[in-house]
Amino acid sequence: MNKLYRNRGFSLITSIFLLVVVGLLMGYMVNLRVLQQSTVVMAIQGARAMQAARAGLEYATYQVLTPPIGCASVAGSLNLSAVPSFSGFAVTLSCTETAHDEGAGPFNVYTLEALAEKGNYFSGVNANPDYVSRSLRATVSEPPP
Repeated sequence: MNKLYRNRGFSLITSIFLLVVVGLLMGYMVNLRVLQQSTVVMAIQGARAMQAARAGLEYATYQVLTPPIGCASVAGSLNLSAVPSFSGFAVTLSCTETAHDEGAGPFNVYTLEALAEKGNYFSGVNANPDYVSRSLRATVSEPPP
């Protein structure tokens, strides 16, 4: 009876240890799930930013190559707020024009850039974890004479 009396608290220590280990595992799993979910959300936001930049680049290409031809029609930002998928994105367009002489006469080459951003980028302590941006560049030219 004396030996049985000494072993009475052993199962309590084991059960507390198991509860702590299971609790730590559950906390780790919840943390991992939140991290995976935020990664998926940011991947989707990145894809949306890429499509917004692509839309801006296509718009700039159309504006540059339709008469009157030139970079003046492209400067500034593009408002895509009418498209629900692009709400919240700001698309900034820029254009650089270079003239070339070749063959029968001169023609122009345009370097177009589109930057799509959502949110504000802050560095350091004020960093914004929801900031996303994508930038695309294309070179187009009018048909040579």
